[in-house]
Order: sequence, then C-alpha cells, then structure tokens
Amino acid sequence: MPRITSKGQITIPQNIRNKFGFLPGTEVDIIAEDNKALIVKSSSENKFVKWLGRGRRRRKQQIDHMVDQLRGRIDE
Repeated sequence: MPRITSKGQITIPQNIRNKFGFLPGTEVDIIAEDNKALIVKSSSENKFVKWLGRGRRRRKQQIDHMVDQLRGRIDE
C-alpha cells in the first residue's frame, strides 16, 4: 500500500502507471472532489512527450502523419 512521504510524495504502483500511461515526466493534476483526491493527466501536457523514446526507423509518410497528429491537423 503506497504511503505519503514527509516531502508529500507518493509512489504510484507500476500496474496503475502502465494502465493509465503515466510515464516519467508526465504532468498530472490533483483534483479535490468531496472526500477524494483524483490524480489525472494534465490537460496541458505536451503531446510530443508521448512520442519521446519511441524511436524506430520510419518512412517519410509515417513521420509526416505523426507531425500532423501532433499539430492537431488529423484525429489520432
């Protein structure tokens, strides 16, 4: 069971991080709701971050498609 440290930090279990895509450096918001605290991915998170470290050789068309997605020109 996770505990809060003296610095206010908490470790999110690996299975929860995997399920919700919380990668190192992911920005989150803490939302107080009644007697609950919710941790959600920040809506202002840079979409480019999800592509970092996922490099593999791609054709120019694939790269152009990813750039269009990042710039919001097409749906994901």
